[in-house]
Amino acid sequence: MTDIHKQGQGVLVRRVAFWFLTIMIVWGGQRLYTWLISEFDFAKKLLFEDKSHHLDGTIIPVLEQRFDFALLISWGVTIGAVYLLHRFLNRERSAEFLIETDEELKKVTWPSWADAKTSSLIVLVFILFMAAFLAGADFILSRISELLFSLFGAGS
Repeated sequence: MTDIHKQGQGVLVRRVAFWFLTIMIVWGGQRLYTWLISEFDFAKKLLFEDKSHHLDGTIIPVLEQRFDFALLISWGVTIGAVYLLHRFLNRERSAEFLIETDEELKKVTWPSWADAKTSSLIVLVFILFMAAFLAGADFILSRISELLFSLFGAGS
């Protein structure tokens, strides 16, 4: 028996959400590994002074990865977080939200390529106009303020 709520519905949105968040979790696990190696280097030296220990930082041949406690901790946290993410996204409330999101996305009318280019050009022209306007306003107001400060001697 599977614990996936409404299994065939909202498939695309569920997959995108799961894989995007999984990539973020794996990135976080890699950052955790880097942090553990850099911050707890002193503990590693203390723990592994006895080289007979089997977790002494030996290299995994194919992956060229050092096998140590930091790797075990970071991968344990990463795998646990991905499992919890899977459970969270398949809860009734979360699944309903993603299914409704998928249904709303199907109602969207996407613009044609020509409409997208025209709209982008309009936005670009507006941004250039506003940049020129703000630069001109800044220049004029700075000249007026310099004139007023020189006439009334502000700050002296």
